[in-house]
Amino acid sequence: MSELYKIKDFQFQYPNSKSVLVYSGTNFINENETLLLRGPSGSGKSTLLYALKGFLPNTIYGKMTGEVLFRNQSISQLSRKQKAQIGFLFQNPAAQMLSRTVWQELAFGMENLEFAAYQIKEKITEYAKIFGIGELLSRQVSELSGGEKQKIALLSILLMQPQVILFDEPTAFLDPDSAQHFIEVFNQIVHNKTIVIVEHNLQYLQKVVDRSLWIDNQGIVQQIPLQQIDWDYKFPKLQLVSTGKTILEISELNFAYKPEKPILTGLNLEVKQGEIVGIVGRNGAGKSTLLKLLAAILKPNSGKIVVFGKKINKYHYKELYKLVGLLFQNPENHFLYETAAKEVQNDLTVLAKFLLKNSANNNPFNLSEGEKRRLSLAIQQKLERQIFLWDEPTFGQDRKNKEILIELLAKMQKAGKTFIIVSHDRPFLDAVCSRILALKDGKLYEQQKD
Repeated sequence: MSELYKIKDFQFQYPNSKSVLVYSGTNFINENETLLLRGPSGSGKSTLLYALKGFLPNTIYGKMTGEVLFRNQSISQLSRKQKAQIGFLFQNPAAQMLSRTVWQELAFGMENLEFAAYQIKEKITEYAKIFGIGELLSRQVSELSGGEKQKIALLSILLMQPQVILFDEPTAFLDPDSAQHFIEVFNQIVHNKTIVIVEHNLQYLQKVVDRSLWIDNQGIVQQIPLQQIDWDYKFPKLQLVSTGKTILEISELNFAYKPEKPILTGLNLEVKQGEIVGIVGRNGAGKSTLLKLLAAILKPNSGKIVVFGKKINKYHYKELYKLVGLLFQNPENHFLYETAAKEVQNDLTVLAKFLLKNSANNNPFNLSEGEKRRLSLAIQQKLERQIFLWDEPTFGQDRKNKEILIELLAKMQKAGKTFIIVSHDRPFLDAVCSRILALKDGKLYEQQKD
């Protein structure tokens, strides 16, 4: 294999950040290989992908020294057309959406590369069939779930037929079936291309990866033999605790954004104090919608939600939000201040719990996606709530941070806190949940735990 990328004395510092990301050691990527890039959350994996795409330091601003060479040419000197041959999937798919409709989003990249109109139509139709997303083509991007946005973002990259593809957590928002399907299609479509993948859900990648690199928190890059990777790690399970009285009841809940397309139909659920309930389901099934209904962000079309014996629509919102806390799927929805410390009332202890103490003075929006998720969890922990509704809490987290979160859940559960957790991270749910429910066809069904 010939060398595709070289990195020379590379350092990068984001504006208003005291942290300098440094990369040294094994610093090459070969032509036509699939490379897995791993490391602790916040070690700079996404930033390295930005460098490989040529985003630094102008598109994504910061102070940079050293250089990145692509086929022995400085990546900063590549033409726009040359850079278009390097596809990039952002960790947060919402950051990548530019168009109003799904069709426009898929066509956008090919239009910029001057594909003919008939080619665009043929390719979108072909790939939509392969990926099983034909029903999404006429939808508004704003109506898509996080997982559906992830699918469209993935597809928009593949449609441009780049020679290099940089994937930042491609399965993060995909349900297990969709993630497995993506890997299968990935194997069919991606030939003679260089792939670099940052991913924490390793169970999907064992059969597609050629080589693995590890970046530590000091920026040292080293090669890790594939046989040393634990591809299917299982977390230690929480001990079951005795639960109290029923504090949340849902009866015959119905909801639809559009009358012709119901999301929830006659849904029923009872949750006891101290329970940790997991909810799984396919992308677009309505899991995030259900959490928003329970937080009174959305109003049901019919049915009843009762919290601590009182109908949810009878609460003043200030009264309800003292009882119920919602962790949004997009962590940026939680940020209000210019530093991470201010987001948690300058409580450095809670930042330290989430390995964020060194980022206390950083702007929340300059954190890595994994750090943003941990900061949103830290904000949640500061809330004195009784019921926590968490949407994808492990997004962007490595094993160590998931274990920290499991320990936190155990302490909060013992204190009588109750959780409903929406997640595609089945190993995490199997470890922490007293029961797991699948949302399918608008209703919840009990699932067997692992």
